[in-house]
Amino acid sequence: MQISERIAKVIARGSKYSRRDAEKLILDGRVKIDDQIILQPNINVTSSNSIKLDNKNINFEQELVLYKYYKPRGVLVTHHDPENRKTIFDDLPKQFEKMISIGRLDYDSEGLLLLTNNGDIKRTMELPSNNWKRTYRARVYGRVQEDLVQKLKKGLRVNKMQYKPIIATIDSSSNSYTWLTMTLTEGKNREIRNIFEAFDMVVTRLIRVSFGPYKLKNLNKSEIEKISYIDREK
Repeated sequence: MQISERIAKVIARGSKYSRRDAEKLILDGRVKIDDQIILQPNINVTSSNSIKLDNKNINFEQELVLYKYYKPRGVLVTHHDPENRKTIFDDLPKQFEKMISIGRLDYDSEGLLLLTNNGDIKRTMELPSNNWKRTYRARVYGRVQEDLVQKLKKGLRVNKMQYKPIIATIDSSSNSYTWLTMTLTEGKNREIRNIFEAFDMVVTRLIRVSFGPYKLKNLNKSEIEKISYIDREK
C-alpha cells in the first residue's frame, strides 16, 4: 500500500518553504501534479505522482537533514547578496548550496547556525511562540555593572522596541571589556547589540553557543556537522 500525504507537506519537506507557504504557492498556480496545475491545497499525493514547483521536481521521499555550522564573522546568512559580499554559501562546500538556515546571525556575529532542507522544520524552530532559548557569549567594551544585568532580567524597552527578559551572567570583567553569557528567547534583529548601544556600550564580539537543545561545543569556524533532529513534541 502506498503512503499518501498532503501536497503542502511534501513540498515543505522537499523545499525551503513551510507548509503554510506551500499552500500559498498552490493557490498561486505554481504547483503541478502529473503536469497539471493544481489550485487546491487539500490534495494527497503518493510517490507515484510527479510533483513540480515552478517546473522543478519535488521528491516525495526527502530525508530530513539537519546540520550545525560555525558561521564565522564577516559573512552574510543569505544565498545571494546584491553587494556581492561573502555569504555562508560561499564559505560552505557546494553540496550545501540548497540548504536553508534556521534563523539568522548578523554579518558581524559568529557561532552556531542550523541548516536544513526542510521548510516546515525551519518554520517550527523559528516560531517565537515556541520559546527556543538562544545563548550567546558577548564581549562588551568597558565594564558592565550588575545593575544592568538586573535590568536585563526584567526586560527592557529600547527605542520603542520591547525586549523580553534576558538572563545574563558576567563571566569576567576589566576596565577594558566584559565577557557575559546571555540567554534569550526572542532573538530579534540585533537584539543584544541594540540593548547595549542604548547604554552607550559597544558589543565587540558576539558568539552564539546554543540554539534550543543544539550546542556549538568544539566546532571550529566554518566547520559543519550533521546532527539528529530533536522533536520537542515527543
